[in-house]
Amino acid sequence: MIINAEETIELKNRFGGEGSIFSTSYIKEDDFEGIRKVLEIELEPHASIGYHEHPNDSEIYHIIEGKGKFQDADGVFKRVERGDSCVITQGQSHGLVNTEDQPLKIVAIVF
Repeated sequence: MIINAEETIELKNRFGGEGSIFSTSYIKEDDFEGIRKVLEIELEPHASIGYHEHPNDSEIYHIIEGKGKFQDADGVFKRVERGDSCVITQGQSHGLVNTEDQPLKIVAIVF
């Protein structure tokens, strides 16, 4: 099975973050049991996804390009770069900041 990308949308100040992110959906809710979303997300230079909670689901961020800081459930910022995966379990909170002058690209899997 091959799933084609949907239209890319721009989201500004996501979850109280700063700047623009661009989100492309590959899998959306109700496409497959157990997977809510699969997204490719690009954060503009110095943009962020604000710290927010996942009360009803879990999420994985897999960094595919760039560098940044991941704000973990304990609120502490941790350096991330290409190849790192950030796991957010149900009930936890997290955020992400692009610290560089180049885009930060991730795959986000919500389940």
